[in-house]
Amino acid sequence: MLRRLFGTASLARRFALAAAVLTASAIVLVALASAALIRQQSASADALLRQREMAFNAILVRNNLTALSSRVGELANNPILANALVDSAGKETYLAPFLRGMRQINGIPIQLMLTDFEGQEIASNGAAPFGSEELVWLRGQLAANTEQPLLVGTADGARLVAIRLLRYARTSGAEGAVMYSVRLADLAPVDWTQLSRRASGDRRGAAASIAIDQPPQFAALGLILEAKPTHVAAALSDPAPNYAIIAAIALALAGSVFLLASRLAFGLTRDLRRLEHFASNVGEDGISDQRAELVGSTEVTGLARSINRMLDRLYLQHRGILHERKRFVELANTIPQLAWIAEPDGKISWYNDRWYAYTGAAPAQMEDSGWMAWHDPDTLPAVREAWQAAIASGNPAQMTFSLRGADGCYRRFFTSVAPLRDSQGRIAQWFGTNTDLSQLEQAELVARRSEERLHQGMVAARMAVWDWDLATGQIHFSANLRSIVGTQWDRIACAWEAVHADDVAELRAAVTAAVASGSQYHAVVRIRGAAEAPMLWVDMRGQIGIAADGSAVMHAVAIDVTERKRAEEALREADRSKDEFLAMLAHELRNPLAPISSGAELLKLGVLSGERVARTGEVIARQVAHMTHLVNDLLDVSRVTRGLVSIASGRLDLRQIVQESVEQTRPLIDTRGQRLTVVLPADPVWVDGDRTRLVQVMSNLLNNSAKFTAAGGVIDVALVRDDAGAVLTVRDNGSGISAQLLPNIFDLFTQGKRALDRSQGGLGLGLALVKKLIELHGGSVAAASAGVGHGSVMTITLPLMGEDRLRPASGAA
Repeated sequence: MLRRLFGTASLARRFALAAAVLTASAIVLVALASAALIRQQSASADALLRQREMAFNAILVRNNLTALSSRVGELANNPILANALVDSAGKETYLAPFLRGMRQINGIPIQLMLTDFEGQEIASNGAAPFGSEELVWLRGQLAANTEQPLLVGTADGARLVAIRLLRYARTSGAEGAVMYSVRLADLAPVDWTQLSRRASGDRRGAAASIAIDQPPQFAALGLILEAKPTHVAAALSDPAPNYAIIAAIALALAGSVFLLASRLAFGLTRDLRRLEHFASNVGEDGISDQRAELVGSTEVTGLARSINRMLDRLYLQHRGILHERKRFVELANTIPQLAWIAEPDGKISWYNDRWYAYTGAAPAQMEDSGWMAWHDPDTLPAVREAWQAAIASGNPAQMTFSLRGADGCYRRFFTSVAPLRDSQGRIAQWFGTNTDLSQLEQAELVARRSEERLHQGMVAARMAVWDWDLATGQIHFSANLRSIVGTQWDRIACAWEAVHADDVAELRAAVTAAVASGSQYHAVVRIRGAAEAPMLWVDMRGQIGIAADGSAVMHAVAIDVTERKRAEEALREADRSKDEFLAMLAHELRNPLAPISSGAELLKLGVLSGERVARTGEVIARQVAHMTHLVNDLLDVSRVTRGLVSIASGRLDLRQIVQESVEQTRPLIDTRGQRLTVVLPADPVWVDGDRTRLVQVMSNLLNNSAKFTAAGGVIDVALVRDDAGAVLTVRDNGSGISAQLLPNIFDLFTQGKRALDRSQGGLGLGLALVKKLIELHGGSVAAASAGVGHGSVMTITLPLMGEDRLRPASGAA
């Protein structure tokens, strides 16, 4: 029977049967032994229990007093009471219902009343009203500005009365009070206890009474909790003689339990040791499909099934982890950075393929601290210090250092490393990447160079780009704006103020149309630059765009086209001069054609005498020579302008050039009755030049003076040597040159205002030809005049040759 019950049953059943037998035996033995003890111990146990109960009840009373004080304090601080003190009309609408909702605190009935600073009732919670003695005491407390509690005797027993003064910082005294009262009997937690005030000299024992640990507000009362006089406690007796019987029974029970438990433990531990052996070998060769045998007791086989289910889940999780690790490795091997993983202590345990490809290292070389071999020795200490600091702090770290590649060259890398934490916040691993900065640095260098080229191009083109925030009016110009306009603008209002008044309307219309249509605008306007600076012509072009925040922005470019405008104006002026020149050329060519045509007609008739034929021939020859001179001037200017004239270099005495020029122009000067004065130095003035061209230059100057000087006028020619070189001046008191014409006197086709039938003739090419030829000799020519009617001065400066440059300057002789 016992074998069937205990042989193959589950451990739970075995222990249950054993516990039942032991419990039955214990009940019989303990019942017999305890019967004699209960009578003796019950009295002392009851006394001790009452004492503990008295202490516990005292704690309950203290809690009740604390809750009462705290709750009334919260009530006193409630804004509803503050409002009621100044708004008595609302007491029926919100104050009285509010107070009536507070008739109990911790299940203790409470009597509440709100009064003003004179002790007059404002509202109550509807409990019985306070007596006259209590109201007199209340007014005394208000007058003394104190909160001392009071014990009063009433028909239903002693009551605890207290107040809480209401102070709201408007006055120095109380503005009102919350008066409350509870029965002392309601504060006692059980019916065989009562609260009373300890009288001085009262020395009752702790078993009969216990002092209440009262809140500060009630400390002055000195309340104690005591048993009612009608309560009688049982007397204590000594149970020591019965302990031997209890000890004997306990030893007998312990022996029985030990024998039975030993038998059960041997059977249980055999199955558990087999399961423990299996569990200790799990995982030695990795997570596999090995499972525990389901043999032994019900509990052990159930435990084995639980272990097997746990192993199944671990196997699935392990397969998932392996799959995720494979994906992670594949991903880490596809990123362009060098990547690695370190353990919490900083030991690196894995590198991606990029690391091995860059360094050319083998995995065996990277064990332990092998990574240090690929660092620049000069920066390695700083890298190690930064890495150790990151490990110690547990914070991410960034650093830049050089790594040696497989080619032996070092490249700079930006390294970022961050901790990977588990669910408990502990660092499980570190993950780091090294980003090659060489391409980034090269790209930055290319970008900087491109930006510099763009900036230089903008400076060279005198062009500035800018953005205009249409909502705020803020404008942002490129840095070269100041070099163009001489100032910097930061608001659109400043830019508008700089626009010429005549151009503002045109520019505003173009910008407004572009903003309305979301298109481009284009306008060429005049801009006022820095103070005293001339007005600039600026080509404005813009395009409406959308900023990142969705606001409208004008992207624009401003190009200084002042030089272009001047060139256009010069081109128009040149075109006008060309038209005038062509009209003048036609006139100058037509003038000699008239006498040539008339002479030809006379000769054709054949009625002229020999003398008339000779004179007619002379007229024709003279006019042909004039036309030839005009055409030669045109050809000379054309060749000089196109750089087709070559200068024959030779050593020349400039005095002889002057004399030859005077000889060529003397007939014209004498014909006009003008007085010519020539002053030359005594010593030769040697220059390197072309005799023919220099004679042509001097002759042109003398011819001009003769043509534009009235009959009987004076022409002075002087040649001197000074520090600048050989200086030749031709001065006359002729018609002079206007201030407007003077800056352009040496330009092509320039001749003062003249009618087409002006007697001097000429195409206005002489002075232009003079300037070009003198410049080909390395010299310069200048004109000066005090104005129309005040004559003119032409000055030619040529460089001296060789030793002449070393001679001291000399005047004329």
